[in-house]
Amino acid sequence: MELTNFLIVIGIFLSWGIASFLAKLAANKIGPQGVFWDMLGYVPMILLYSLIVFKFKNLVQGDKVGIGLAALAGLIGSFGGVGLYFLLGRAEISTIIPLAALYPALTVTLAIIFLHESITLTKLIGIILSLIAIYLLSK
Repeated sequence: MELTNFLIVIGIFLSWGIASFLAKLAANKIGPQGVFWDMLGYVPMILLYSLIVFKFKNLVQGDKVGIGLAALAGLIGSFGGVGLYFLLGRAEISTIIPLAALYPALTVTLAIIFLHESITLTKLIGIILSLIAIYLLSK
């Protein structure tokens, strides 16, 4: 993996890890209401990203199916956010987050089946070891 991509992955790791921890703190204090405030927190980044990348123009130009798929991904993903806050207020974060983190296994499986992406033996072993680690962390 090239250095730029690696650094971005580290940023994602830090962002999602810290955000999940803060979500647990929020759920402990305000329960499922945290979903609203969590989603509201996306607005500044959406505006900043739109300003930098699109300069607020050309935002809805392009492939309509692609735009629809992106919006659908956001809609479906938001169900996960609601479910996460619901569970964070009811269970230990050490159980919820590792189990919720199994989603990449589904993503990879769907990509292999529908996008015909290939998977090397090394990557397959890495995925299996990750799943084992997540299972062990949830115990």
